[in-house]
Amino acid sequence: MFSFVSSHPRIAGDTLNLVNVGDEDISPTGKLAISSKSDIIVIHHPDLLLTATSISNAPQCRRKPLLSQLVRSSSDITPALVWGNMLHEVMQTCMAAGRWDEAFMDEQIDSVIRKNLAELVKIGLSVADARREVKARSKGLHVFSERYISSTPKPDAVLADTRATPQESASLAVSELHDVEEDIWSPTYGLKGKLDATVQAVIAEKKVAPSSQSRSATSAGASASQTTTTHVMPFEIKTGRANAGLEHRAQTMLYTLLAAERYASDVPAGLLYYTQAEEVVRVPRSRNELRGLIVARNELAAWMMKRSGGKEVKEGERFLPETIDDKRVCGRCYVLDSCMLYRRAVENVEDDASPIADMYKLKTDHLTQDQADFFRKWEALISLEEQDLVRFRKELWTMNAREREEKGRCFHSMVVDHSYRPAVEVDAEPDAPSSGHKIHRFTYRFVRSPSAAANAETKERSLLNGHMAVGDATTVSIEPHLLALARGFILSLSPHDVVLGVDHELSPEKLHLRHAGEVAAGSAKPDADAPLVFRIDKDEMFGGMGRIRDNLSRLFYASGAGNDERRLRLVVDLARPTFQDKADVRKLLQDDATCARVMGGLNASQMGAMTRVLSADDYALILGMPGTGKTTVIAALIRVLVAAGKTVLLTSYTHSAVDTILRKLRDAEFGILRLGNVDKVHPDIRHFTLADRRIPTTIEQLEHQIMSPPVVATTCLTIDHSSSSKGGLETSLFRRLSDAHPHAVVDLTHQYRMNEDIMLLSNTLIYSNRLKCGSEEVAKRSLVLPDRSFLEHELHGVGSSCQTESCWIEHLLTESCKAVFVDTDAIPALDSRVGDLVQNDIEASLVFQLTEALLKSGIREQQIGVMTLYRQQIKLLSYLLHDHPAIDVLTADKSQGRDKDCIIISMVRSNGAGHIGDLLKDWRRLNVSFTRAQSKLVIIGSRKTLAGTPLLQEFFVLMESQKWIHALQPGAHEVHPQLAPTRTSFPRSPGKRPAPAASSSSSSDAPNDTSERENVDASPSPKRSRAKITYASEGVLKGRPILKDLVNGEK
Repeated sequence: MFSFVSSHPRIAGDTLNLVNVGDEDISPTGKLAISSKSDIIVIHHPDLLLTATSISNAPQCRRKPLLSQLVRSSSDITPALVWGNMLHEVMQTCMAAGRWDEAFMDEQIDSVIRKNLAELVKIGLSVADARREVKARSKGLHVFSERYISSTPKPDAVLADTRATPQESASLAVSELHDVEEDIWSPTYGLKGKLDATVQAVIAEKKVAPSSQSRSATSAGASASQTTTTHVMPFEIKTGRANAGLEHRAQTMLYTLLAAERYASDVPAGLLYYTQAEEVVRVPRSRNELRGLIVARNELAAWMMKRSGGKEVKEGERFLPETIDDKRVCGRCYVLDSCMLYRRAVENVEDDASPIADMYKLKTDHLTQDQADFFRKWEALISLEEQDLVRFRKELWTMNAREREEKGRCFHSMVVDHSYRPAVEVDAEPDAPSSGHKIHRFTYRFVRSPSAAANAETKERSLLNGHMAVGDATTVSIEPHLLALARGFILSLSPHDVVLGVDHELSPEKLHLRHAGEVAAGSAKPDADAPLVFRIDKDEMFGGMGRIRDNLSRLFYASGAGNDERRLRLVVDLARPTFQDKADVRKLLQDDATCARVMGGLNASQMGAMTRVLSADDYALILGMPGTGKTTVIAALIRVLVAAGKTVLLTSYTHSAVDTILRKLRDAEFGILRLGNVDKVHPDIRHFTLADRRIPTTIEQLEHQIMSPPVVATTCLTIDHSSSSKGGLETSLFRRLSDAHPHAVVDLTHQYRMNEDIMLLSNTLIYSNRLKCGSEEVAKRSLVLPDRSFLEHELHGVGSSCQTESCWIEHLLTESCKAVFVDTDAIPALDSRVGDLVQNDIEASLVFQLTEALLKSGIREQQIGVMTLYRQQIKLLSYLLHDHPAIDVLTADKSQGRDKDCIIISMVRSNGAGHIGDLLKDWRRLNVSFTRAQSKLVIIGSRKTLAGTPLLQEFFVLMESQKWIHALQPGAHEVHPQLAPTRTSFPRSPGKRPAPAASSSSSSDAPNDTSERENVDASPSPKRSRAKITYASEGVLKGRPILKDLVNGEK
């Protein structure tokens, strides 16, 4: 039965989608007889969306498209590719503008060249070369417009068709442009693709019938019939030679399926336009060819499922097809290096006799078995996180928007607020290099639809409830069927609205056409006046793991293939690093005026670290404990290295850490280039970004902007998956190198941040008393209130129910109280649930009250920091403290360099079962949180709950021994009404349970808690009806806490 589905076996629980591409009736309950003659096609694993391009490459080699998805290189660029991309954009702009005159095209050519200056730098060609090449290649565009752009077909607008007989001819008119670069995802067919253009095509077909009297009759004796039809069609622009080959035909034919679904209309063919031949070719949707392509798609999906389906690949089991062993084809393949690497390191193939044996040896003979094992292990660990991202992605179509919002990963029933005007127009400088590839091209504000806002349940739901936060990648869809119309990032978020920067214009006129088609297809009458209702989903798969695999793979490639033999030796083989004579370094530091000035501001251990780094031939490792001046040392080191004529790459896992260091270099006399999304860069150092500089118009100007700064700063990618950590990813590169070569490590031990009480916590719990205060002044530091009148006259004035001697706020604000744990057990202050996220309303109120008391006592907002490990609590605290924008509300990961006089920490977890999840077991995050404070550290939480973990048990023993625990009395959060939040806690979600009584148990107290992992047991509700779909019941996560920072933390 399934010979035409794929050659791969189907396994019980696999998902199948049956799609009718003809008139055959599909019964949702009855049995189906499917054969190769049927109009029903079977999609295996439809939740895996494969690109039409990859499927079009599959007939020759199944391995190539899979590897191109696994390992995505950004460095494979050729002149032909650059010219093709430029010509695509020029033609798309002309089609959108409806202008084809030479002056306009010349203007667009100049514009697209300015946007692609970086690509010209990569291929080493000039602006003049580019202008000459693109202009020559665009000569046929005017002819195309004269011939084909019309409301009706012209006599010379010939439409080629390789399937046509000599008696058949056709002509074409492109009467309307619907969209360009349209990104379409289709879980119906398990496909995705980016269409060059989608057009309204008018086709006149003429068929000449021979005379019935004689087959040799002249044309005068023949009769001709003509029919004219109009359809939406994909329009693919090909800038190479015209051949209408298999790959081009396959890609275009698959695009007809995507266009038909997006526009809910019949799309019988696609169009191929070859710019060099000035020819348009029709590619009819052939049932047999289409079936063959679906078979290829299913086979690729079956192979991909071995890696992304949530099941471990067993030892010796392949997850890639075998090589085709064609010396000519393989030798010209763009994935040759990664193909041979996987063949050697993952599949462990021995080959001395195949046609590609010599090529295989050339690419892999340099690898040792230890190096191959290293690659295989780390490649498998990367795949663990990818499995979860794939599962999250498919929720966009296996869950309706309301269900996914319950999970905190979606906003349902959203409409565009057309009254909103962004403060800055993002396309104010459209010719900036690469601006055409930016994800943020349009800005929209969304609010709940009127009908949803009138619903009592939805009205009570805040947009702050859930995993979605500023900076997160998103997709925008029209409920319920038009999937991923636009992609972008969250720019701002409040309880009632969200502002997105997206890549596509959400034009009501254009979108109503598609929406009307969808509604009509569902036999409902479209309402053109009704606002379009969107769903906004978090897009966890936005970046994918392809770039990470590419970076890993490049360590192992053969010489000349982009590898790095030195780093392979140091990182994988753990070769011993070497150092120069320190005397030469000391002489440099003394003789150079800049170096001497920089070194003059450092203490002895910091100067020792500088000397060690500058004497390193390979690498040096600085182990900087909290407050020891790591940021200061890094900034000083950058100044010294630049003074010595070196170039510097500065990188970290978070934007916050990178920007904190750069803020110390704002007065630097040398150039700095900050790479990355400008929306995520700190405002103080945005002048280091390319976006803040004059738009270059020549390669020389761009090269100067990119190459002249000696310092380049950016973030790097990270993975946070529990199974990955257990498998080895929890071992950082720093740990790996320092364990292997302790002589390469230098310690910073003198800290100038915390007073001695706060330092005692980390010194006792983490650092074995190696940390020292840098001076007596630092050791005795305390927080002095500039004005005590509020405490004396208002908080405890006449008629106050709170007395000074028993007031918890009074106690916490005394100068002698420098480190304190505030125990909330007696209140009680139980945590609560927002979907599968956790927050604590009473702790948030306590934090707010203490903050208000500090401010009313003369402490400035900039002196206060509020921290928590939980993203939902961050949102709640940020909402309550909205009127105090200078108070930083941060997670541990974003607090690097954000030292404050007073730090207030909300621990959140408080429940009868003593369940604390995983974040509070992470000593690194706790240590970062504790050590941000300079003069006063206030930690608010439930002692009974938190004492359940060994590290916090030690913490409570220490706090008890120092008498630093203050137990709040019942109702303590209500005794200061004058300090109560002016904003009430934002509305609860319907799925959020109220805090239970102290003696009762609740869902959040249960051992199988889900507030720090995804709830994988919920039954999905399919968005589209499918005939006989079976979903695998086993969750891919197998009860593991996953993606901590994705769910409850923040990178």
